[in-house]
Amino acid sequence: MRLNTIVTLGASAAFGIMAVILARGWINEAIESEFRDSRPVKMTSAPKAQDTFPVIVVTNDMNFGDTLTQASLRVVNYPEDAVPQGSYSSMDEIFTDVTKRTVVLNQMRLNEPLMNYKISGPGGKGSLSARISEGYRAAAIRVDDVSGVAGFIVPGDFVDVIFTRENPQNTQKQNKQSDLIADVLLQNVKILGIDQNLNENSSAADVARTVTVEVKTADAQRLNLALESGTLSLMLRSAGETAVEPSLTVKASQLGKAPVREVKRQPRKPKINIPKTEGSNVAQVTIIRGEIRDEVSVLREDTKLEMAGG
Repeated sequence: MRLNTIVTLGASAAFGIMAVILARGWINEAIESEFRDSRPVKMTSAPKAQDTFPVIVVTNDMNFGDTLTQASLRVVNYPEDAVPQGSYSSMDEIFTDVTKRTVVLNQMRLNEPLMNYKISGPGGKGSLSARISEGYRAAAIRVDDVSGVAGFIVPGDFVDVIFTRENPQNTQKQNKQSDLIADVLLQNVKILGIDQNLNENSSAADVARTVTVEVKTADAQRLNLALESGTLSLMLRSAGETAVEPSLTVKASQLGKAPVREVKRQPRKPKINIPKTEGSNVAQVTIIRGEIRDEVSVLREDTKLEMAGG
């Protein structure tokens, strides 16, 4: 056998042995790595359980005037820091007298927490008195299809009240000419009811004869006086608009009149009499100041030079 053949075979055998050793080492490393990743991680500490609090919720949709029963309610555990203010935690807090009915005053949806301001007390009914805010009064206003915004006002909307009456200044004049004036009497007033409808979920237009509003005592007095001395109309506000804006008194005599622009006239300066020597030495100059036109006589330039040279 030749020497070259022997060397080639020896080299091949050596490389084969090295390949086997390297492959075996790689396989062992992969197995150990997979074993380490599959071992469970020891938890240092378990998460702390959050405290909960019972809250009464409704089990179905409820509308104004519905009778509240225990079958329409259930208890749900809320996180203690998420409990709504004014909610109930037990049935006993709601049904203190089982012989009397409890009425729903505001619409509620499925799984909504039951709030104390959305129901009446035992023996209560879906009346207007249960819906008036503390410190306010309910007052009625006579309206028609025009003053009531064509019936598009529904309970829960907010309006401004316009007061129209005779101009008191004209009654003191001898001619006593009729001149109506209009003022914004109240702004951002809540509508409690339309005729006998107290449902805030009403959406259909309903032309009413009476609108009940929620106002302070002093504002109720103003409304009563305004009804006796003039007429009231309502302006429907955009949803969510609460700003109270300054208003002006509008007179009927001002309607259709364009504002008059005052022109300040400058006092006319006295004319300077210049003796006329010859017709060719005097020139007439027109001066225009706004709407004022003045004509003055002045000497020509060549005449002034002759007089200066004397």
